[in-house]
Amino acid sequence: MARLTRGEGAQSNSDSVFISASIPDPTRWSGDFDPLEITDAVVAVARTLLTAGYQLVTAAHPTIAPLLLYVAAELDLADNRNVSIYQSRLFENDLPAATLRFEELGVGRIVRTRAEPGDEPEPGRWDESLRVMRQQMLLETRPIAAVFIGGMEGISEEFTLFNRLEPGGATYALGKPGGAARDLPETRSLQLERELRDGDVYPTVASWILEDLRSSASG
Repeated sequence: MARLTRGEGAQSNSDSVFISASIPDPTRWSGDFDPLEITDAVVAVARTLLTAGYQLVTAAHPTIAPLLLYVAAELDLADNRNVSIYQSRLFENDLPAATLRFEELGVGRIVRTRAEPGDEPEPGRWDESLRVMRQQMLLETRPIAAVFIGGMEGISEEFTLFNRLEPGGATYALGKPGGAARDLPETRSLQLERELRDGDVYPTVASWILEDLRSSASG
């Protein structure tokens, strides 16, 4: 299996893609979403991009990070930096057992960022620590594109930050799984916009994303 490297930073890579995804908390999100659709979409996108040689970058959402690490372990890729998981130390005690297990097995990379003084690991009191984590994550890895699936207000914040830091980067927001990603603007071709908005065969959606990435790189 790929070996996990512990540390405070990750090297930037021109072939990294940011995966911004989460399953909304129904106590804090009143919009539509389907957790199974979100899961299926994340797995399909991760498998397609990792197989094609891209590296993935994501924040340590308790359901999404283990999925990405699971796919990386399943593919048994040689590159020990194929998945970078960013986690604020504010949530160090909240890391899921599955993520820690993958860390022990040596899959992917977990990068821990500083917790800001006064923050607490609860809604409304973690904003500065999350801001620091997101900024460090995108500045260190410089992803060429971002995929948005499900999520709540954090998805919109990461969309805005990615576009500010990487104004030429491609963005792909999947609509069918619901969540905040459904309402994000999309600027790709009309054909791809329809696939992203309405597609529910996620390996096919992922293949469209891969094709567009390759087309952008060759163009």
